[in-house]
Amino acid sequence: MNTSSASAVEQSLTRNSRRSHVLSDPSSALSALSDGDSRRILAACDEAPRTAQECAELCDVPLSTVYRKLDLLTEASLLDERLRVQTATHHPREFATNFDTLSFSFDDAGVSLAFRQIATDGGEDGAEGRSR
Repeated sequence: MNTSSASAVEQSLTRNSRRSHVLSDPSSALSALSDGDSRRILAACDEAPRTAQECAELCDVPLSTVYRKLDLLTEASLLDERLRVQTATHHPREFATNFDTLSFSFDDAGVSLAFRQIATDGGEDGAEGRSR
């Protein structure tokens, strides 16, 4: 397959297996979402899978900051990391959201988190987080 064919047929291979949507610590998601740069990066990755470079350009955030924020968002299970196959030798990482709707609940027991994923779970709601 030549380079132009590979570019035309861009494929994404999932590298992160966080599709289970179980968060042991909802506070990591809250912490990541408390930052404006992280929210802008998350919104950019919700529109389409993005590389760190694309996030930096779209969000007008320094690349070094983007890498830190992508790590935080990935660790908080808000983004999935994938490899973008586009040439024979270079496969940049790209990031995409892994939910359609994210809901937090606050009560006496603490914080809980629920995901809704139409594409992956048929729209079934469920509390996937843990109380703190």
